[in-house]
Amino acid sequence: MKKLLYISLVSALVFFNSCSDDDFAEAYRNPATLVKTNVPKQFAGFMKINFEDVIPSYWNYFTVLRTTSLSYTQAHGFTNSTGRYIPGAAVNDRWNRYYKSVAQYRELEAVMAALSPAEQAENRVYMITATIYLYDHTSKMIDNFGDIPFYQAGKISYTGGNYAEASAKYDNQTELYTKILDDLKAFSTELNTVTLSAKLTVEFKNQDLINKGDLVMWKNYCNSLRLKLLNRVSAAPAFAARANTEMAQIIAEGKIVDESAENIAFKVYTQDVDLDTSGFFDALESGGNNIAPKPMIDHMNANSDPREAWLFEKGEKATTYVGLDPMLTSGDQDQLLNDGKIAIYNRSVISKNDWLPGTLINAAEVNLILAEYYSRSGNAAVAKTHFEKAIRQSVEYYVRLGDKADVITWKPTTEPTTAEIDAYITKINFAGAVTAADQLKLIAFQKYIHYNVMQADETWAEQRRLKLPVLNFMEDETSTIRKTPPTRWTYPNSERVYNTDNYNAVKDKDNLSTKIFWDVK
Repeated sequence: MKKLLYISLVSALVFFNSCSDDDFAEAYRNPATLVKTNVPKQFAGFMKINFEDVIPSYWNYFTVLRTTSLSYTQAHGFTNSTGRYIPGAAVNDRWNRYYKSVAQYRELEAVMAALSPAEQAENRVYMITATIYLYDHTSKMIDNFGDIPFYQAGKISYTGGNYAEASAKYDNQTELYTKILDDLKAFSTELNTVTLSAKLTVEFKNQDLINKGDLVMWKNYCNSLRLKLLNRVSAAPAFAARANTEMAQIIAEGKIVDESAENIAFKVYTQDVDLDTSGFFDALESGGNNIAPKPMIDHMNANSDPREAWLFEKGEKATTYVGLDPMLTSGDQDQLLNDGKIAIYNRSVISKNDWLPGTLINAAEVNLILAEYYSRSGNAAVAKTHFEKAIRQSVEYYVRLGDKADVITWKPTTEPTTAEIDAYITKINFAGAVTAADQLKLIAFQKYIHYNVMQADETWAEQRRLKLPVLNFMEDETSTIRKTPPTRWTYPNSERVYNTDNYNAVKDKDNLSTKIFWDVK
């Protein structure tokens, strides 16, 4: 058995971590201790290490997302403070957690490589599913940063602790997306052939923190991730033909997350370990992170959106839902907030709910992707079917989040009726959107509502890609760096200091105006 030692380095590229000998459900030991590892436990350690980027947590929301993606997308209302469009040091935490997970993955590769060919074949399911999960997060990193270190990243233990040898070059974002899509396609096929022994069935179920060993769900996750990424690159010249062809193939196979029962999430099963959302209330309720945005509230008010009471509360001294206007001065915004006039995210359903899942992909977003695909393909009737299905699923999604609310003070007392949901869908009137461009506006706005604060990475990527919905931002005239929301995050300063040679190869791209390759509109 291989022994792993937890070593923390300033440079995220040379960071790796140990996993415990105990089953994960029994909680980890101190990671600073020397422990033995094996494939299943290294797999669980890998899946757990970046849970804060999946399950709503204090550090990710308050430190990273509050001042970046949530504000850039108006997923929440924010005051027009100085420097509001500059990501700054906040992104370091996302960078470091990602590379911790990459290092855990490299250790899983190493443990697998030490097995006999027969043992490798028996344990193959761990590598397939671990890589699907890794690629999900890798695509998000690309969407946020562009080129990132990948192939050589996380290999400090391979070099005997030689930090210089372990520094990793930046890999091209387009090539990485190609690699991800190629491998996911192969995994989708391979999962059809995987069979587990009785022993491995139990073992894999115990260590799989997402799908509890369900291979059908892993297949659905894999294909739905492919569908999402293919749709994201569908306007990029290098991917357009492939995107349409492969999306059609995935749809024809039918193994996707298109029903609510199939949602893929990092679920909270107990409050006895650190995999919960107990710190989320502080992250969302402090620093103005839970303020309702005006575009979303205005739409909900105008169309009697049945999700409104489940997502938001009226201001303490307001009789109607009011969102914070992004075009007001910070002084006027503060006055409205101090007067208790502005709505906030619902505390029972969202911020004080310790059982919120860490969403990876869900049926409502998949059906919105399908609606966009069919609209783009000229099939408005089928697009309408998926669009309306997505709305119904989104309503159900947020109502069901309230089922396990710990504090019910602000939870609505009645659920939306079918008639209310139908009335909302009628008002939206997808059928009245004659052109694909008009249909896309409706689809994009539903993505905006459904993602809200819960899926910040997705909403920022989709808004940059589509340039929809059209949102108004007051320019930051005090800034000489960025007056409007950026098109990417900049690399952490640690890369300039500790990975200098490799950073220098990409430093000309390291600014807030460089677009991600799929951002072509």
